[in-house]
Amino acid sequence: MVRLIQLKLAGFKSFVDPTTIQLQGQRVGIVGPNGCGKSNIMESVKWVLGESSAKEMRSENMDSVIFNGSENRKPISRASVELIFDNSLGKAPTEWSQYAEISVKRVIEREKGSTYYINNLAVRRKDIADLFLGTGLGGRGYAIIGQNTISQIIEAKPEELRSYLEEAAGVSKYKERRRETEFRLRDTRENLSRIQDVLNEIIQQIAKLESQAVIATKYNELTEKHKFHQAQVWVLKKRDASIVWKKNQFQVEKLVNELEQQTAALRKIEAEVENLRQAHIDASDEINKNQASFYEINAEVSNIENNIRNQNELLERSKKELIEIETNLAKNADDQLKFAKDIEEAEIEKVALSELYKTKEENFNSLKSSIQSVEATYLDSTEQFNQIANQFQSTQEKINLEKATIDFIHKTEEEINTRITFLNNEINNIDLTGQSLLEEKESDLADKRLHVEKIEAKIDENKSLATDLEEEIDALRQHQIEIQKELSQIEGEIKTLAQIQDDTQGNESLKSWTSQHNINTSNRLWEKLKIKTDWVTAIESALGGKLNAVLAQYETISHRPPASMVLANLNASHAYKPKNNKLNSALDVIEISDPLLMNLLSEWLSNCYIIPKGESYKNFIGNLEQGEFLVNQQGDIFTKNSVSFYGKDASLNGILLRQERLKALQEKFPSIDRNSKDISNKLSEAELQLNDYEEQADSYSEELKEALNDFHQTEIEVEKTQQSIAYANEKHSSITNEQNELKTKLTQIQIDKTTKSSLIHNLENDAHRLLEQKTLSEDIKKRHELEYESARKHVNEAEIQLQESHFNLKIIGNKINELNNRINLLTEDNNALNNKKDLVKTSINTESIEALKLSLREKITVKDEREKILIASRDNLAQKETDLRESEQKRLQTEQAVHPIRDKLEQSRLNERESKLLFEQFQNEIIESQLDEGVLSESITEKTTVKEVQELCNKLQEEINLLGPVNLAAIHELTSEKERKGYLDSQVEDLTSASNTLEDAIRRIDKETRDRLIATFNEVNKNFTEFFKVLFNGGQAQLELLGEEILDTGIQVTAQPPGKKNTTISQLSGGEKALTATALVFALFKLNPAPFCLMDEVDAPLDDSNTLRFTNMVTEMSKNTQFLYVSHNKIAMEMAQQLIGVTMQESGVSRIVEVSLEEVEKMELAN
Repeated sequence: MVRLIQLKLAGFKSFVDPTTIQLQGQRVGIVGPNGCGKSNIMESVKWVLGESSAKEMRSENMDSVIFNGSENRKPISRASVELIFDNSLGKAPTEWSQYAEISVKRVIEREKGSTYYINNLAVRRKDIADLFLGTGLGGRGYAIIGQNTISQIIEAKPEELRSYLEEAAGVSKYKERRRETEFRLRDTRENLSRIQDVLNEIIQQIAKLESQAVIATKYNELTEKHKFHQAQVWVLKKRDASIVWKKNQFQVEKLVNELEQQTAALRKIEAEVENLRQAHIDASDEINKNQASFYEINAEVSNIENNIRNQNELLERSKKELIEIETNLAKNADDQLKFAKDIEEAEIEKVALSELYKTKEENFNSLKSSIQSVEATYLDSTEQFNQIANQFQSTQEKINLEKATIDFIHKTEEEINTRITFLNNEINNIDLTGQSLLEEKESDLADKRLHVEKIEAKIDENKSLATDLEEEIDALRQHQIEIQKELSQIEGEIKTLAQIQDDTQGNESLKSWTSQHNINTSNRLWEKLKIKTDWVTAIESALGGKLNAVLAQYETISHRPPASMVLANLNASHAYKPKNNKLNSALDVIEISDPLLMNLLSEWLSNCYIIPKGESYKNFIGNLEQGEFLVNQQGDIFTKNSVSFYGKDASLNGILLRQERLKALQEKFPSIDRNSKDISNKLSEAELQLNDYEEQADSYSEELKEALNDFHQTEIEVEKTQQSIAYANEKHSSITNEQNELKTKLTQIQIDKTTKSSLIHNLENDAHRLLEQKTLSEDIKKRHELEYESARKHVNEAEIQLQESHFNLKIIGNKINELNNRINLLTEDNNALNNKKDLVKTSINTESIEALKLSLREKITVKDEREKILIASRDNLAQKETDLRESEQKRLQTEQAVHPIRDKLEQSRLNERESKLLFEQFQNEIIESQLDEGVLSESITEKTTVKEVQELCNKLQEEINLLGPVNLAAIHELTSEKERKGYLDSQVEDLTSASNTLEDAIRRIDKETRDRLIATFNEVNKNFTEFFKVLFNGGQAQLELLGEEILDTGIQVTAQPPGKKNTTISQLSGGEKALTATALVFALFKLNPAPFCLMDEVDAPLDDSNTLRFTNMVTEMSKNTQFLYVSHNKIAMEMAQQLIGVTMQESGVSRIVEVSLEEVEKMELAN
């Protein structure tokens, strides 16, 4: 089993600083004053194990567990708690058993939620719960007992008490598995229902698709024919486009030759233009060169003029600057004289202040030496006074403590006397009678047991009937599904056959022709025929197209019908009889009562004879006369000189068999539909009956529950009566023993009271003597204190005067330094002004201005010469431009003559490309049709036109359009839907098998859980009774089931301490409830020891004697379970192997002080 060895807290409630608690013993006590944060340690363990209720943490929300600040500290944003377990024995769950230590950690950040870790791996909260599942530390665990909550365990609801038992039995994991299995079972059943619904829809869809597939097949045939003839249209158009393309190519070649002649003349003129353009460029280059030379000399003239103007302005500025420098030099000389005088005055003042400072310093040192002896005398008198005061205070506290002890002794003495009086009254009130009452209650209990058995028999009978009815309902539902499936198949087949039969009536154009001639086409020959079995194909072959003959009256036919058609008039009164008696006539296998129809058939079949089944035509061929023929069952027709093997016609093949099948299905459908409705009615009646059984079962269950409660209550009363009779004698003996113990205790108390009174008298004498000494010492202390304060005052005054003198001396020194700095700055300024003065004088020069004026006159002469050269270049350029313009005009005239030829050429090329594109387009259309061009051209002659073939395509398109909307995907969809149906059938089978498997798993889980719970209940009940007697020194207690089924019934606790006749837990006192709950928790621990147990002030309601029994039991249980508990009780503290003290020296912040009692004992033994 894992063991808790370390607890780490950081930022959790009052533990703001990182705190590590080492848990070294099996019994660890946590002590400290109220409000210091002891319970926060307990709550931190509960929190890290996954507690999600802020209420359990004594908080409004989960963020409140983070330290929220104090008087001296700010709030923080993060808290964490970590538990470290010793797993050296490998007892942890399999996933974590390989680790020697296991760390469980929870971290929370404000407004971000919690994060969980196991060995620093991020996990879910569920993983934490699974780690401690079945150990008593889960969400419904019994190993964590909070403050003032111990009694809530036995006051819990019956269902909650059962959860403690489940945790002890270790069936929590089974319940979790069962819940997950139930979810999977529910999902499986829902999936099965959905798949069955989809399957029914698919069956209907398949029937619909079968009829659409027939139409799609016919559409594909017509489309292929249309595609072939359309490809022939592209071949013909390609032939015509090829002729036009060759004609356009010849026209292009002609225009190209003409354009080349004109282009040659244009190139000659363009060469002349190019020569003139080059001459124009040379003239332009020359003018640019002359113009640049002119601009260059013009710029030089401007620069000289600007220099002359700048030199005149510089001369005026220099004269003004010399005057300003002379003025500044005179001002600086005056300031230097003034600063020198100020320095002399400051030096005199500095000497006087230095003498004053020395005097003040000598006075301060003298006073400071004299105060030291006064201070030493004052401190000695203060220390002597404090010693006497402490002795007096200690003596006074001892007096108060002993007086409190005497008060407690008086109170205890009164309580003992009161208890002795109570026990005298109690022993007189003991009732030893009650046997007659017991016999009466036992008789009543037997009657109620019989009543319960009768109700249980009714429930079993009702359950058996309901089970049989459920099986019947399942069978009816399965039968209904099969019938619905059969109905859907028949309905789909009827629609398909009807559609196929309707297709034999002809297309729309044929119907239009019959309508014009007032011919009713609804009466067909095949609808009237009834043929013997096995001869249907033979008659179909013999009649051929006549099989679809229209039986109607008709007048003169104005024009031919648009398609093949047979009209039969039933007015014929003559009957043709077979002439060949050696053969069997085909009319023998036809059964028709209508003589007119028989006359018609005799006309068509009078020369037709049948070959009997199993016979060869060779046996009968010699008996045929001229015009007669034989037919066998396969539809093959034999004459004397030929044989025609029967082939299936797309439209009339099997028309008679289909008609018979359609009629049979139409007759069968109402019968099956009625059967489906009968089953639906039976199913509704059975479901109503089942509902009645269920309501009756609920009624019986309620009646059984009331009877069981009444029975258990009576059973409890019988047991209580038995216990009270047995208890009466026991109580008398117990009271007598207690009276003797109280008298002995009273004698010892009186002896202690006498001893304490003598001790108080001696202490009061000592206190009086110390009070006199304290008063005298206090007077001496006050006198020395006044002397010390007076001397201290004189020293402070002298120190202030010394500081003022030092400050004044420092100020005058700073003043002298500042004046010297100013004089130095003035000297530097004068030097700079003299240098600037020399520089300005040097810059004044009038000779350079005259030299600039002479250079200006020379540059103006050069400028005039270059201007004349520039004008001559411009005149030359103008002449070159005139020549170039005339040549360009000639070139434009020639180019305009070329444009019309080029336009014609471009148009011819466009025509050639257009005809080529048409040719390629028709070629691509032929390629895309994926038909061989040679095959397409075989049936095309030179006289065949596009119009003829296109009209044939249009007729085919009309036939396609007459089919109406066609589902081209019907064939593929039909195959796909059949495959899907097969897949869904296998899914139904798999889901049904999975559902049965899951139901078996739930039954196995329930059986295993029930067995474990029953065994656990018996063992815990036994342990509970034993621990209760130990803790109460007698009495009775036990657990009771409120129902027969332990998986869902509640558990009730009954407890009777010695001498009590209470009937409910609520009648127990606070201490009795705490002891009873402790007995129950320890009973659970004995069966399933938890790794550790947390108890927060569980012993608070207990007196010393009960606390002693409680601690003895905890010591015994700690062999298998580690206990971490909070207590204020001295007896409880003494049983701890390790004490952890919690203090709050800093307001709002908890700290830990650890004490190992075993180490203390070892130190005492060593000393």
